[in-house]
Amino acid sequence: MLNLRRTLVSAALVAAVISPAAMLSAAPAFAESAPTAQTQNDTASIAALEKAQADASAAVEAARMRAVSGRANFETFKANPQPYLMWVQRAEDAAEKTAAVVAATNKEAEAASLAFGSAKPEELDKARERMQAASKAANEAADADRKAKEAVTAAEKKLNDVLAAENAKVVEAEAAVPVAIKAYQAANKAYAEAKAVDYARQEAEQRNEKPVDKPADKPAEQPATVTEAADTTASTTSTTSTKSTTSTTKATTASSQAKATTAASAKATTGSTTELAETGSTPATPYLALGSGLALSLGAAALYVSRRKPARSSS
Repeated sequence: MLNLRRTLVSAALVAAVISPAAMLSAAPAFAESAPTAQTQNDTASIAALEKAQADASAAVEAARMRAVSGRANFETFKANPQPYLMWVQRAEDAAEKTAAVVAATNKEAEAASLAFGSAKPEELDKARERMQAASKAANEAADADRKAKEAVTAAEKKLNDVLAAENAKVVEAEAAVPVAIKAYQAANKAYAEAKAVDYARQEAEQRNEKPVDKPADKPAEQPATVTEAADTTASTTSTTSTKSTTSTTKATTASSQAKATTAASAKATTGSTTELAETGSTPATPYLALGSGLALSLGAAALYVSRRKPARSSS
């Protein structure tokens, strides 16, 4: 039974000393992952914005080249819009020929009409046939001339439609240039802002860094060994009371030493409460660990005293 009590007291003292240092040493390890992940995310975001800026710049150059090339091609096509111009010229040539035929047939029709009017009775049949033939030829020539003129109009319309379509392509290409420039300006602004934020973050990190001399590695401080007097049933009441007081005093002294050791470890690890917060822990972390150790040690001491009361009563 005595060995069990000694084991409980020793375990409580060791927990009170070791648990704060263990928690303080483990806290920075957990806190280092967040800044690393944040830095990686910032780097990836800046790289994506830089790529978007380069793509937008290339898009501006491509839009300008399309506009310039489209305008030059349109001017060249406008000067000699083949084959549409050739079709117009052929239609005009055909219309000119039909117009000449119309003029000739009309002239013949007038002459035949005059001849029929002045013809002698025996010449009336021939004059009538001539006049009818001339009139028919004049009508056919007029119909052919009308179709030739319609062909000219259709060829000219097709030429004009093609020129309008090509010009619309040029206008569209030229209108895409300011749109591409605006997109490039937006990408450039986003990239510049991201770089400024990253630069400010790096400057803030450099300002917050304080050079601290790393303490030499020392072996973990072991709690003082607690030696108790031998437990005998023949002990007197005064001896039992003295032992209980001595055990309580030693437990309190060990707890004070553990508190001092924890404070020193925390100061050596972080340097200040501000630096402890920067690692991801809070200023309350060492006190929580210390409170846990003290609670274990006090519980063990109370258990020891409560177990000693029956022995004192029996004596």
